[in-house]
Amino acid sequence: MADNTNSGAPSDLSGKTEQFIENNSRNLVMAISGLAVLILGVVGYGKFVTEPAEAEGNENTWRAEQYFMMDSVDLALNGDGLYPGLYDIIDDHDGTKAAARARYELGTILRSQGDFEGAITAFDEAGLKDDVLSVIAQINIGDCQVELGDYAAAGKAFDRAASASMSSVGENYLAPIALYKGALVDIEKGNNGAAKDKLNRIVEDYPTSNLKATAEGLAATITR
Repeated sequence: MADNTNSGAPSDLSGKTEQFIENNSRNLVMAISGLAVLILGVVGYGKFVTEPAEAEGNENTWRAEQYFMMDSVDLALNGDGLYPGLYDIIDDHDGTKAAARARYELGTILRSQGDFEGAITAFDEAGLKDDVLSVIAQINIGDCQVELGDYAAAGKAFDRAASASMSSVGENYLAPIALYKGALVDIEKGNNGAAKDKLNRIVEDYPTSNLKATAEGLAATITR
């Protein structure tokens, strides 16, 4: 894509860093699964309502998350007869972190199956508080919007991801991805100036990114 500013952008948007996102998404899912329960306002409510709900959600979710990481899609979605799948976790543990993770994982699966609208809904409804997964979810939403041909919505999703990444521990990895994908959308929309600005940000602000050389090369071919 880097040597062509007008053709092939949609496929590159969903594929350029797909392996990076896929690998890191799954690892990060498990990384947040052990986070402490968020204590809400009233201590009593947190201790007697929130904590048990979170504990139960985590207890019921771990097996589905294992299946998700193993690419056992049917078992991840529908369970194995002993442990529930993602659909049941979302229904039975709504409002918990377990359900938020389940929606994120559901979105990942639906995207891989080509159900882009369903994936967008799942990512959007996850309401992730994690400052890495929430950014990855926005990038995924942008990719799905590209697949649906809605470049305006895709651009907004990538812009949200780039903005959110600024306060993420994964900024140096995630911001260049969001900016690069946003630049490709700008090119598709004919907004060459905006595209060049995003590419230059990658070069200037993230010099260690593996997208720096690609961004620099693409920026050099763009005339405002």
